[in-house]
This record gives sequence, C-alpha cells and structure tokens, in this order.
Amino acid sequence: MARSFSATCGPDGLVHHLADLRSAVPSASGGVVFVSGQLAQRASSVAELIRSTWRGVPACVVPAAGVLSERGEIEGDTGASGVLWSGGRVTPFAVPERAEDPGRLLREALAHTAGSRAATAILFARPGASAPGMLEGLGAGAPGACLFGAGTASGAAIGVTSQGELLEGAVTGLAITGLAPPLVDASPAARLLSAFHPVEEVSGGVVLRAGGRSALDLLSAATATLGEQASAQPLVLAALAEPQRAPEAGAAGPRDDATGEPGAAGSVGSVDSVGSVRYVLRPIRGIDPSRRGLLLGDEARPGVRIAFAVRDAAAARAGLEGIARQVSRNALGSAPRFALYLSCAGRGQGLYGAPDVEARILRQRFADLPIAGMHSSFEIAPWAPGEVRLALYTGVLALFRAPS
Repeated sequence: MARSFSATCGPDGLVHHLADLRSAVPSASGGVVFVSGQLAQRASSVAELIRSTWRGVPACVVPAAGVLSERGEIEGDTGASGVLWSGGRVTPFAVPERAEDPGRLLREALAHTAGSRAATAILFARPGASAPGMLEGLGAGAPGACLFGAGTASGAAIGVTSQGELLEGAVTGLAITGLAPPLVDASPAARLLSAFHPVEEVSGGVVLRAGGRSALDLLSAATATLGEQASAQPLVLAALAEPQRAPEAGAAGPRDDATGEPGAAGSVGSVDSVGSVRYVLRPIRGIDPSRRGLLLGDEARPGVRIAFAVRDAAAARAGLEGIARQVSRNALGSAPRFALYLSCAGRGQGLYGAPDVEARILRQRFADLPIAGMHSSFEIAPWAPGEVRLALYTGVLALFRAPS
C-alpha cells in the first residue's frame, strides 16, 4: 500500500496532510517528504513534525526548489509533496558534513545499511558538499543496490529514524531492503547538436582537441546549426559519454540515432536522450581563445567522447515520455505501487512555458499511481549496475512495484 500528497501549505496545513497520510497507510514502513519555499528553509521543523506525526516510521525530509505529485507541480511557492508506503525495511543514513573523504564514508554507509543484499539507496546531496568524484565506486559498498537521487535546493536533507533520531549530513539517504528494487530510468532535457568525438588533449580541465580539431572549432561548428535565435539565447552544454568500446568480433551492435556510432543497447538505467549513447550534461565554464580550448573540468579526460547539446523543451518532453513508456513496459507482470520523480529545477515551467507539463505526462502514463517528487539542483542518475553519475537538466523516474 502507498499514498501520496501534495499541497501549497505552511506548517499547520502540513500537519493535517501528514496525519491523513498516516491514517491511510496504517502499516507504513517508510516515507519521503519534499518541501519548498518557507518549508524548505525550516526543514528541521518539518522533520520534528514527521517524527511526532509518523511516530516510528523512518523517513526523509528533502528541501527542494519545487515539489510535484501525480496531481501537479508546485513552483515558486511554499509547498510539500510526499509518499508513504508499506513493505520492506527502511534505514536512514547520513554522511557527516566536512568529511575528509565523503566518498569513502558514503560507500561505508551503503555497505552498512544495504551490504550485498538486493536493496535500494535513495541519495539526497547538499549542493556544494558533493562532487562527481564522490559518486564513483559506490557499487563497491553495495554491489546489489539500485542507486539514484538528487541534489537538494539549499540545505541538507534530514533523515528520521524509527527511533526518532534526526540525521543530517552532506549526503542523507534512505536504504530500503526487503522490497523489490525499483525500475529506474533518466533522460536529459537536451537536443544534441553534433556527433560525439573522442577527447584527445586536455590541460588543467581545459579540453584542447577532440576528433582531430580544436575544441573551440568543434563548438563553433555545432552552434552554427542553431541559426538566428528570435528570442532568448539558447543554453549550450557539453555532453560527455564513455570512451568508445570496440564491438566483439562478429557483433555489429546497435547504432546511435544521432551519430551513427555503435552504442550500448538502450535499457532502463541509462542517461540517454536519443538512441543509445549514454551521456551526462556539463556546463561550458569558460573559453581559452589562445589555445582554442574549452574549460569543462576534470571529467573531460582523454578518451571520453564529447558532443554539444542545447537545452530543449521538445526533447525534454519526448525524453520523459520515452522513459515513462519504457519503465511501464518493463513493469508488465508486476503491480506498480508508487513512484518517485526527481526533475531538475532547470526544467519545469521555466523550460516549457506552461505549468504541470511533466506531471501530466506521468499521469497520462500511470493514471492515479501515487507519485511524489521534487525540482532539484542536480540529479544522481543511474549509469550502470552499481554506478551513478551526477547529472544536470535531467529527470529521474523510479517506479516501485510488487510481483503479481
């Protein structure tokens, strides 16, 4: 059993929604509450409300830029959404602030709460307290875990244990065991402008050459396809993909729709907007005209493939429709229970020019399935078994279900 809620409300109204949800799920085993506006600024007070109203139920309070449910999205206002479910064992955990090696502590927390069992770990990281490298190697701590999550809007998420202890840190999360891992997929709000090219030369985070040309020349060629923009200047981003792997002998393999290059077969758990090339988006932090280079950071290593993309509403809509359809297909033969949807704050009404676009897509696909989610500062998206990547302008959908 699971129930969700969403409302524009303050603390007094939130208490009633929490109580109603608790009454609707009397045997609750865990929950997540996303809060925005003034409630996000008072996340510790919300955690106190949950501790008293959901007494004995482990949960997590997540400050968000906006919140959403199957009913709609709340942006630019004080509000809350959440889901409460029964089944499985839920264990909150937190990685302390200002830890010398947060990546190691996060792996240890996952090993302690999930171990080698089939488990789910939902991670909520505070902006500025996490970096892409912190997420590397998480599968070593919990090789059987399904991992995903997002960045909070400002402050830290707060875990509430079944004993009423409050946990807060650079990364706060929930480990879920005894419940089937969810089907998880992700899609960026981007349209590719170019093919992918292997990075050949990098200096201090500045990509100098890729695909036999200077990085700046590649960017200029890609953006030339945009033409004259009648309105706002489009946001151009770098798309980074794994190095090209040589196909096995005799295996042609699928090819990417945008580049014509061989790629891994599309599947749940990829960060993918077209065809089968998995990539993450990164900002172009600066230009080095003298060396014809682009400042992208440490992730743009030699061998990594680079393309350029533009934030695009039509691509975002099609991408979400695609992953919702794929997740729904993969859930055939099971009974969907609830879903979490973590969407970048750079999507929403600011991208589409209209409210509730993504909530409507989810409702059309999943009808009245309980859904709760947030508008996040970044996303922690599935990449491969036991691996995640920090993503931008991405929507992450996780469907929890029970065998039927």
